[in-house]
Amino acid sequence: MWDLIIKNGRVLTMESEKEVNKAILIKDGLIADIVENSIAEKLDARKVIDAQGLVVMPGIIDCHTHLCEYATQGVHKTVGKSQKMAAVSNFLDCLKSGVTTLGEHILGHPILSTSIQELKEVACDTALTVKFATGTCCVGTEPLAYTSSLRPGESLTADDFDDAHYAGLAVESEFPGENIFITATVANLPPHLVPNGGKAILDKEDVSRIVNIFHSLGKKIGAHIEGAENVQLFLDANGDVIHHGHGATSQQYHEMARKNVYLVATPHGGTSSSPNTPEEIYKALEAGVTTAITTDAYLPVHPEAVGMEGIKVVGPADLFKICKPTFEYLRDRGVSKVDCLKMITINAAKIMELDAEIGRISPLKKADIILCKGIPVFDFTDTDSVVMVIKDGVVEIDKS
Repeated sequence: MWDLIIKNGRVLTMESEKEVNKAILIKDGLIADIVENSIAEKLDARKVIDAQGLVVMPGIIDCHTHLCEYATQGVHKTVGKSQKMAAVSNFLDCLKSGVTTLGEHILGHPILSTSIQELKEVACDTALTVKFATGTCCVGTEPLAYTSSLRPGESLTADDFDDAHYAGLAVESEFPGENIFITATVANLPPHLVPNGGKAILDKEDVSRIVNIFHSLGKKIGAHIEGAENVQLFLDANGDVIHHGHGATSQQYHEMARKNVYLVATPHGGTSSSPNTPEEIYKALEAGVTTAITTDAYLPVHPEAVGMEGIKVVGPADLFKICKPTFEYLRDRGVSKVDCLKMITINAAKIMELDAEIGRISPLKKADIILCKGIPVFDFTDTDSVVMVIKDGVVEIDKS
């Protein structure tokens, strides 16, 4: 007997540009097979979902978020044990929005002292898959302010980060996120409070040394970067994943493709520079760069962000709205809808090193599936149109 059968849906497997009207057989949390609906009608299952008229596709992957630290304090105003409660609330918002996998960044917080181990335990108790990237952070205040996921609740200086500290970050990190900041961030602060936003804080030797530490421990490394000169430092050091990359050049996109360096684009902001435009993201894809789009939630929208008027701060429910200007631009240039959606499914899974498990609807992949009233971004941006969310073969959200 099958655990779950989803039949009669418009299935987007992400393997093809075409929808297929077939049934999905699920057993032990995995997709076992995709068969004709006529065959599924003859099979027994503990639960059968008739997805007539609905799009059935892989769960959404948001590979760059800050929902356990900065959002818990900035959005929910938590300062104590309630931090963990606020994190769970943020996770639930993700799941309701169709997001089944998160790439969560833990960078330390000067007033929140919950350890990375505790936050990992909290995530394990939720229905989501949450992978954590650990790192140091530099905020562009005067003087510069530093934090680290290894020393939460402390205000640090650059002198606190020696090779042993970076090795500790590498050991704890589960995927290449913002493990290091090559440029200081504006964070969620008003511009007048972060006059050093965008300032380079690591030089060529620093970046090369830290990248080598991660690689020597068998870990890939990602970095928060803005500005072409700083992007080049990371490329020259053989880094792995660029987060933001605002200001990267066409030549650098081609170099990224040659070196298999991935890009996590944030077209709504995240640095002091103008964010990734639809045109820039198109150039990255055309060059062959594996690119994902993410929320960086919660994050204020940059005043120069394209097509996001009326949105002040982006959260888990805003990913489709963030994607819309870029997806429309790509479609006008002949990019298929499925290739657009790969930036929040397959490509994001690759960045998180989870593409063997998720991102597609195919046999032996995890049964992380959403049922929607149309194709996300193209037919809707409101998350109420995500009718059902299935995680590991279990229905977790049902709005039908």
